[in-house]
Amino acid sequence: MALVINTNVASLNAQRQLMNSGASLDRSTERLSSGQRINSAKDDAAGLAIANRMTSQVRGLDQAIRNANDGVSLIQTAEGALSESTNILQRMRELSVQSANGIYSASDRKTLDAEVKQLVSELDRIAKTTSFNGQNLLDGKLGKVELQVGSSANQTISLKVPAMDAKTLGMGSTSVDLMGAGSAINSLTGANVLREGSITINGQSILKGTDTFDGASDSDQELLDHINANVNGVTASTYAMAEATAAGDGVLLSTESVSIALANLDGTTTTVTVGGGTSGTSNLKELVDKINDQSGGKFSASISDDGKVSISAENVSTITVTDAAGALGAGITTAANARLVLKAENGDPVTVTRGSIGTLGQLNSLGFRENDKAGTIEGYAVGAGAIAVGDLKINGVDVGASASAGLTDKLKAINAVSDQTGVTATAFSSAVLDFGGVSLAGLTGGSFGLNGVDVTITAAPTSLAAVAAEFNAVSDQTGLTATVSGTRLLLEGNVAQISFGPDSGGTANATETALDDGTNTVQFSSGTVAVAGIADGSVAGGGVKLTSNNGNPIQVDVKDAAAVTSTGLIDSNISSGGAFGAAIASISIDTQANAQKAIKVIDNALTTINDVRSELGAVNNRLDFTVSNLANISEKTSSARSRITDADFAAETANLSRSQVLQQAASAMLAQSNARPQQVLSLLR
Repeated sequence: MALVINTNVASLNAQRQLMNSGASLDRSTERLSSGQRINSAKDDAAGLAIANRMTSQVRGLDQAIRNANDGVSLIQTAEGALSESTNILQRMRELSVQSANGIYSASDRKTLDAEVKQLVSELDRIAKTTSFNGQNLLDGKLGKVELQVGSSANQTISLKVPAMDAKTLGMGSTSVDLMGAGSAINSLTGANVLREGSITINGQSILKGTDTFDGASDSDQELLDHINANVNGVTASTYAMAEATAAGDGVLLSTESVSIALANLDGTTTTVTVGGGTSGTSNLKELVDKINDQSGGKFSASISDDGKVSISAENVSTITVTDAAGALGAGITTAANARLVLKAENGDPVTVTRGSIGTLGQLNSLGFRENDKAGTIEGYAVGAGAIAVGDLKINGVDVGASASAGLTDKLKAINAVSDQTGVTATAFSSAVLDFGGVSLAGLTGGSFGLNGVDVTITAAPTSLAAVAAEFNAVSDQTGLTATVSGTRLLLEGNVAQISFGPDSGGTANATETALDDGTNTVQFSSGTVAVAGIADGSVAGGGVKLTSNNGNPIQVDVKDAAAVTSTGLIDSNISSGGAFGAAIASISIDTQANAQKAIKVIDNALTTINDVRSELGAVNNRLDFTVSNLANISEKTSSARSRITDADFAAETANLSRSQVLQQAASAMLAQSNARPQQVLSLLR
């Protein structure tokens, strides 16, 4: 090792080690004095970012817990006031029941009524003065309260407390349908012109100042505009409904399409076509489902309690239902027959004879002639009679009675003894399209459905043979063979379904036949009937729907009975001064009759309060669970954050001791290193 004095490498190394031990000592001192593992971003950049995100979550959760508890306090305040309101109503009901008793005099009832009036005032005072943090809770002005119960945006729980004052309680309904009497609202007629005060909703006139409404000339949109502009807390919209006039079979036949036109408020018309093509419906529910599937959400169809089809839509003035009356082809009718086919499993001859008590006519009605034939016997069309014991023998074996006259049960009866006869019965069906001698010039082509396969004839056929050729072109898919017999087109095979498209021309002759052969259903659909019972262009009713924006009940008052028919809003069974719903503020028990009415109003009020208290209680319970969950999340997140940010005192104390020792050792070694160049002086002596 060279001995030099210009560069003291050992000293430099000792200085570096002393600096490192000093930095470690400073870091341990900082962590122990602050209690934090991360005191600046350089300590752990990624950990600092994660810890800050966790800090935001924890602080948000802690505030959300306080928010939820504040919500619980608000609910408990409102619920406590409603509890007192319930007690007041119970006392009022008790007094009303007492006044309804016939033994009391007018003076007695006046005294009872005086107490009721005081209780009404107190009920109203509670509703108007109950508040939380300066906000009234029961006067209907609170609206929708959104409680922030999470650390992130839009993590809220909503609650709503409707008005519980004496003018509101007892009315009950939060929506009112003002029906027209079977006519569209834009067809209103009436000589009376409405003015301010003619009709009020929740005490607010639908007309203000010099505004008027003339039922004979003004439109429904103008009426809606008046209501929405002048009545707070209520939204008005229109709706219309078309309903069947009588229950029908509900079958939307495959030849037909139904046009449902909606007259919009802006004067435009939206039309939806339902049906058509080669696939029909088989029952009312399927019809309703098809209408709803193809409506695009513009209207809805349902089945009424009496089995009728009902179509309704909002924000339209009329619904017009039109049967498009598609056609099948000139003079086409359909007919069907089905035959039993007996086939010997081993190819032996099949012998069919009358039973011991059967007659030839009975045998023929079952679809067979008395005959011997090798291999297979194809019977006649099956008649309506059931197989009775002794009616039929196959290969000498008596066939037992069938459960019914249906083809399926006859098949079962024959096949029940197939192990004895060696014969299996199957079904064979065919269909005849009878053109009735009508000239083919009446045919325009069109679409047909054969066993679920679409057959399209693009041009008018020149002969029945041409039609048969089109059918036979897809026989490998349909299993049907078409032949021509005079003016008839015969389809042979296992016919499951024949249907006709809307463009197949001519006039539809309605015939529908169904035959169950155990595996297939022979179904022939044709005709012009569409939505059962709904006449073309029918509108069963329409009107204005009022919906409360804050859940408060709606009260409609009519000043003049003539105003009713002038607007077309409601039927004329509302007399002058009449109203929908009565409120607690208006009750009196000064007579027996009034006491009876008061009981009903108070019952409505109690029901309203019970519903509100139930809702508040449910939200209270929900908030309790929310607080518990938030506390758990906050705890676990804080624990995870602690592992990132908090200093481990045991580890840091050990690091501190180590750094102190290294610091002292490095200082001593630095002194030794600085002294080493002095050894050069001994060489110079």
